[in-house]
Amino acid sequence: RLSLVGSEMCIRDRNETVISALEYYLIENQDALIAKHQELSNQLKGQDQKQLQLEIMFHEFLIADMSSKKVKKKYSRLCTESTKSILEQGEIESELYAILSACFGLSAETNLFRAASHGTKSGKMIEKALELDSDNSFNNMVKGIGDYTRPAFAGGNKSRAITYLKKAIGLSKSNNDRLSSLVIAIASFHLANIAFQQREFDISSQYLDRSLEIAPTYKKAKNLKAQLSRN
Repeated sequence: RLSLVGSEMCIRDRNETVISALEYYLIENQDALIAKHQELSNQLKGQDQKQLQLEIMFHEFLIADMSSKKVKKKYSRLCTESTKSILEQGEIESELYAILSACFGLSAETNLFRAASHGTKSGKMIEKALELDSDNSFNNMVKGIGDYTRPAFAGGNKSRAITYLKKAIGLSKSNNDRLSSLVIAIASFHLANIAFQQREFDISSQYLDRSLEIAPTYKKAKNLKAQLSRN
């Protein structure tokens, strides 16, 4: 069984693809992510490779998450449109459900007419991911991000989000590798953002310091740090 994060069975090429994608995501290099997505999509044509499909959807998720509405809508749609064919494959990886959850959540943000249905699907997908693997740091991070970015009427809950983001960090600490460190950096940023929203500026600063220590070029963290310095 292959895994996106934290498994001894991860192969080197896959780890390098995921790490490279996250590094581009942190500095918001949209062009590089789109180019790699196209390269992976070309490789997939005529093949049925779950591993490659996971990498393609991972890029779609990252591109959608960092982009303006038009591009966000395009790549979240590409990701969600893969759902039926993926589910028909039978047993799939828990991280695929987590990525689908994130994509449906992003789609709900950009499409008013599908906000309710895609918001519901987002919740169901992440619950399935955690049902399959509740100790996967990536799954817990996606759950935490979704819980605080969704409004309360759609099931958002900041205190629950904090619990899952802290769990993602705790699980990642047991793996001394770059991929796990990047999960810590991203989860720490989101904990900092929650603290900032709650006007807990000292706590926000501590999480930002942790995030930027791991990823000094993390654009969202740097922007929040600058905003924090004005408060």
